[in-house]
Amino acid sequence: MGFEERLFDDTGLWLAASILFFLLASAAEMGALLRTRLGRDTVERSDGEGYLLSAILALLGLLIAFTFSLAITRFDARRALVVNEGNAIGTAWLRAGLAGGGTGVQLQHAIADYTDVRLGLSRGTDPARIEAATGVSQAIVWKDLQGAIAATPPPIAATIVTAVNEMFDAASSRKAERAARIPTQVLLVLVLYAVAAATIVGYVMRAAGRRHRAVTLILFLLLTLALALILDLDRPTSGAITVSQQPMLDARMAMR
Repeated sequence: MGFEERLFDDTGLWLAASILFFLLASAAEMGALLRTRLGRDTVERSDGEGYLLSAILALLGLLIAFTFSLAITRFDARRALVVNEGNAIGTAWLRAGLAGGGTGVQLQHAIADYTDVRLGLSRGTDPARIEAATGVSQAIVWKDLQGAIAATPPPIAATIVTAVNEMFDAASSRKAERAARIPTQVLLVLVLYAVAAATIVGYVMRAAGRRHRAVTLILFLLLTLALALILDLDRPTSGAITVSQQPMLDARMAMR
């Protein structure tokens, strides 16, 4: 993991938002200072500068909208995969009950224990530990599955094997989707563009005097909130906005 990845992943959300707001405000002050140094602070803002500022802010809005759309798409995909895994676990547990003898009950107990392991993802546990425990639990389920299908007619055994495979595949899909984050380069370019836009805002607005400082700070606050929301959505396990694990809980509660 490079420096940029660690910067966006390890920095707390509130700290990242505070730093971003400070960068935007400082960039605006630098833009105003640049205009003063050039001896143009008393010159009225031209129409050309106004058009340029509008175009820059419009492009910034498009970049934010594009990145937000990417983040919310990933969020929706993670939510759908939780539903899929809950359904796959419920189906595997039900079909395990079709196995002959006491092997089906043993397999159902193994699937229930496996579900408890997977529910660790909703309790703030380190995902790496959950994935390691998942591998161990899958091995136990597979061992019990081999005993179950040996005592089960082939057509029914095939459906049980298929259901367990789909349950394992759902776990792998969730792991892959958690790793599918917004590219760090996109976030970095977005932040750099926002800082550059803030500099131009300060440069252009300096001609209008200090009376627009409060409005400018409100604009930067709104930009900071939008960017912080994107960062939050891009943190599957540590963000404030997380995917509900209710489908997994429902599947576990149904195992009576």
